[in-house]
Amino acid sequence: MKDKENKKLNILITGGTGFVGSNLVNLLRHKEGYSINVLSQQSISSKDGFVSNNILEEDQIIIGDLLNYNDAEKATNNIDIVIHLAYSKNYPENLVMAENLINACRKNKVKKIILLSSMSAKRSHPDEYGKNKLEIENMIKKSGINYTILRPSIIYGKGGKSFDFMIELINKVPFFTPIIGSGKYWIMPVHKDDVIKAVEKTINNKITDKKEYDLPGRDKIYFVDLINLLKKEKRIGKINIHIPIMFCKVISMILPKVLSKENIRNLTESSLADMCLAEKDLDYKPISLKEGLKNGIV
Repeated sequence: MKDKENKKLNILITGGTGFVGSNLVNLLRHKEGYSINVLSQQSISSKDGFVSNNILEEDQIIIGDLLNYNDAEKATNNIDIVIHLAYSKNYPENLVMAENLINACRKNKVKKIILLSSMSAKRSHPDEYGKNKLEIENMIKKSGINYTILRPSIIYGKGGKSFDFMIELINKVPFFTPIIGSGKYWIMPVHKDDVIKAVEKTINNKITDKKEYDLPGRDKIYFVDLINLLKKEKRIGKINIHIPIMFCKVISMILPKVLSKENIRNLTESSLADMCLAEKDLDYKPISLKEGLKNGIV
């Protein structure tokens, strides 16, 4: 798995069995000069086809949990590059995982950490998710270890959950689709293939050392137009009902667990980014939303 004699670059991917991670593994395994290792909490028999489909050998899958420092240390032994994709819905756990990973990387002299963060970390009023991502970014930047930080916007593509989640919400509300405010705030969804290609371009590229890159999609689209597109693709005939922002704020004061002020700000703030640096350093050329949706939304 980690044979020094083959002089391959030993890469550890955390979260490698997830949506982005599995696609990244599938891309990198065809590249010469890389030895790919995946850290996963799951047993070998439940690897989503990783072993049975000959994507990885059994000895390339490391069973462990980043919440356990000893597992993190074992996983990073003889590793050159760590691509950190693992993420928990329990936000405090992500900080523990990042701390354990950083300490293990220091001990094992890992050369670089590549972090998949989010454009949510750059919002003027980030929600808890964005704050969590930003804190992890800062931990890695202060670690003394070389790094590259990538901030994709909403990632979509076959097997992804972002558009699935939107469609689920649309279906949950009977008769109509609630839209906070006008819905005319920009978003720039990015296809999974563009994200994994960008990650690959940072692996053995010194130009990307200690740099941060936004990874938006090529097209910007109003949130309400994206909702209409999803409904059209799924043949959902509900009309949009625009909920005044002031009314939403009143609800947030009464039922903050249902709709918080941060949720409102997050849902009504345009999410735009400049991809110039990614274009320059990573030859980043994201496909159009139309092209990305050719094979269907989900």
